[in-house]
Amino acid sequence: MLTYARSDTHFLLYIYDQLRLSLIERAQAIRAPESLLSTAMSTIIKGSISDKPEHVLLNDVLARSTRTALRLYDREIYDAELGVGTGGWDTLARKWNKSVLANNAREINGARGGVTGEVYRTVHRWREDIAREEDESTR
Repeated sequence: MLTYARSDTHFLLYIYDQLRLSLIERAQAIRAPESLLSTAMSTIIKGSISDKPEHVLLNDVLARSTRTALRLYDREIYDAELGVGTGGWDTLARKWNKSVLANNAREINGARGGVTGEVYRTVHRWREDIAREEDESTR
């Protein structure tokens, strides 16, 4: 595992160097008017690489990366009864055009979609529980 981590880290450093050089080359190739460069320079935030014109794109990428890294993870709500949510059973039924299984399907023998709908929702709930247990475990 240590060998893998070491090689992976070296590869990521190589990718970083290639992206950095590519951004610098692209910034040098762009012949922007001097007024545009001065405006870009005035918006460079603290902690940027430098105020050199060839580092404008690199500074922009780093600023965007900082904003992305500062976003907080918000766990999506899943309602097993109604099937709402990104991966909910109702959303999937609509996606795959299975209107019989969808939330707005008429009730047959007291259950939406009849026995097929009940089996679909039960299997989906079981799959969701197992996935959360396996993916979110502390093991």
